[in-house]
Amino acid sequence: MYNEGFDQWSKMSKNLNTPLNDLNKATTALYKRLSEKNMELIEANFARFSSQLKRLSSVRKPEEFFNLQKECLTENISASVESTQKIVQITMEAMEELSKIWGSSAAKVSEKAVEKAQKFAHRAEKTVERAAEKEEK
Repeated sequence: MYNEGFDQWSKMSKNLNTPLNDLNKATTALYKRLSEKNMELIEANFARFSSQLKRLSSVRKPEEFFNLQKECLTENISASVESTQKIVQITMEAMEELSKIWGSSAAKVSEKAVEKAQKFAHRAEKTVERAAEKEEK
């Protein structure tokens, strides 16, 4: 009698794993894409910094230094604005995708949970009825 209930709960939990596994796979793929996009931003920043250092090493006069300083400042500000815009865009896309993934997975999980809970409740009622019949005999 008690083993039957345990087996039912065990089967129910196994059926819930499938949507959760799908959720894990989808979020892992999403985070991988986000990491790749972040690496692209980092590479661009390092390339810009490297270029600025090369130009700095070729400076010979104080006027050139001040001009280079001004150019680098302008480049860095515009790059920061672009990077911020890209980060915001990437974040918004990721949040939209995550909400879709979570919504569909949550719907699957709750649908299966309700289905299994209804079956479990029906079986529990039968078990109670059988126990009542045995007591009457």
